[in-house]
Amino acid sequence: MKKLATLGVLLWSVSAVALADVRAELQQKLASFDRFSARFSQQVFDEQGAPMQSAEGTMQLARPDRFRWHTVSPDESLIVSDGNDVWVYDPFVEQVSIAPLEQAIQNTPFLLIAGADGRRWQQYDVARKGADYVVTSKDPGELISQFSLRFDRNNRIQRFTVIESGGQRSEFTLKQVNTKPASGADTFTFTPPAG
Repeated sequence: MKKLATLGVLLWSVSAVALADVRAELQQKLASFDRFSARFSQQVFDEQGAPMQSAEGTMQLARPDRFRWHTVSPDESLIVSDGNDVWVYDPFVEQVSIAPLEQAIQNTPFLLIAGADGRRWQQYDVARKGADYVVTSKDPGELISQFSLRFDRNNRIQRFTVIESGGQRSEFTLKQVNTKPASGADTFTFTPPAG
C-alpha cells in the first residue's frame, strides 16, 4: 500500500511538473512578440457541432493587456482593452459596456494572450495536444472553459479555438499575421460616439 501511495505521489508530481513546463513554454512563445495583428475568420458551432454563424474582422494585441477586436461582418462590434478597462461596443444597438480588466479576463482568453502577468496563468491548466496548446480553466463556473492555440513555424499564432462552458465552440483562423504592426496612439483607446 505504501509503494502504491508513493507511486501515486510520484506520478502526480511528474504530471504537475510537465503541465508547468508546457505552461512556461506557451508563455515564452507568447512573450516572443510585444505586438500582434491579424485578420480573422470565425466559425461558431453549437453544442452538437452544427455550424451556427461565421464572422470576419481584425485583431490587434499589445503587451501588456491591450487589445482591439473589430468584427466587421456579419454584424459590426468592437472590443477594446486599454490596459485598465475593456470596452464592448455594439453600434447596431448603440450600446457600450465597460468592465474592469481583471473581471473581463474571465470572459475572454485574449487578455491571457496579451497579458504579461504570469499569476493569471495559475488559474489554468496547459497541455499539449498534437500541435495545439490546450488551456483549460480550473474554475468550472467560468464562461470560457477551454481554448487552444496553434502556432506556425515562425511562432506566430495561426489559429485558436474557444470552447464555452455550455459547449459552444468558436474556431478562429488568422491571416496576414504581423508581429511588428504599426499602431497609432488611439488604437487601444475607445471614445464612445456622441449620444
